[in-house]
Amino acid sequence: MKKAQIKELARSVIEHGGMSDKDMQWVLSKFSRQDLKLFARYLAAEAKNRKATAFFAGEISEQDKKRITSLFNGKQVEFKRDDENVGAGVRFEFGDYVLDYSVSGIVKRILSSIRESL
Repeated sequence: MKKAQIKELARSVIEHGGMSDKDMQWVLSKFSRQDLKLFARYLAAEAKNRKATAFFAGEISEQDKKRITSLFNGKQVEFKRDDENVGAGVRFEFGDYVLDYSVSGIVKRILSSIRESL
């Protein structure tokens, strides 16, 4: 099977929320080992790109959750409380990107900047 077809199949599986046992048996019977590895990588990448995670400290209001969800249109947004690492503010992870608007993230960037300028 061609890479483009495998990638499209992975996108479709993630979009539809999974595969039936019959479809899974078909994939296992038709794909080579290399194709299965590629399919697994594409599945992981598609799943990662369709989800955003917001880490926050303390409590977050429903209004703020709605505003954050609207920023990531078309993505499933998961909210996770992380008092130890965030401190205050919020950190977003989506795909391969991280946007860190937490106090600890800001302090780390300031310290890094100071170290680079020494």
